[in-house]
Amino acid sequence: MSKLSLNRVISAATLIASFLFSQSIDEAIKLFNTFQFDKAKAMFEELARNENNPRIAEIYYYLARLNVNPDTASYYYQLIYKKYPQSRYADVAYLEDAKIAIGREEFKKALEILNELKENYPNSELKEEILFWSGIAYIETGNKEAGYKTLQELINGYPKSIWANRARNLLPTTEPAKEYYTVQVGSYRNKLNAEKAMEDLKSRGFDAWIVEADVMGKIYYRVWVGRFDTMEQAKSLATRLDSIGIKGNVVKGY
Repeated sequence: MSKLSLNRVISAATLIASFLFSQSIDEAIKLFNTFQFDKAKAMFEELARNENNPRIAEIYYYLARLNVNPDTASYYYQLIYKKYPQSRYADVAYLEDAKIAIGREEFKKALEILNELKENYPNSELKEEILFWSGIAYIETGNKEAGYKTLQELINGYPKSIWANRARNLLPTTEPAKEYYTVQVGSYRNKLNAEKAMEDLKSRGFDAWIVEADVMGKIYYRVWVGRFDTMEQAKSLATRLDSIGIKGNVVKGY
């Protein structure tokens, strides 16, 4: 076989391997999106053996999402933003790693991560959430002035954002956001389970979202449905949900 023919064979084999690898990643993502987490995790762990594939950062991102252990999740997030800073997952990896630190009450560490994130990705589409958690981290490290200033920047720049709405309740010099009532149908330690519940509700036509709550240093993911001016309206939705087998309690939104 000539050298030219051999090179063509090698190139073809490389292309086929790359195509099959890409197909496997897409299949693993489908498993993730259909809440088959154990199967997805096993497939991603197998795929992670090939560190030279151009989609390896994507694999690490899903492995981080699939790991309940915060140490393991943090490890994968750090792999992404330290080794693959050009990846489209780099900024979200920074943010999620900072939130893990906040959940552990390691606020100085979280602030360092968030400041590095803002410096490296000034145009990140996650800026609203970055500002919110930066404000929290500043406040918890004792720098309330910087914290309130950061939260005010969030409110001024993104007044309709859900993060701005949460920030308003944290500023002592502003009126609290308008009170409303909603129905809480679940509170989860595992974010993936909360997302599964939320997507199920959305598929049934309900307005549902996830709210993070820090309870004694532990992060819980609460699934809320509907937004109402009166408790009676929220109770009506709770009754409707109960009729289709979904239990919920009326709570005040924030």
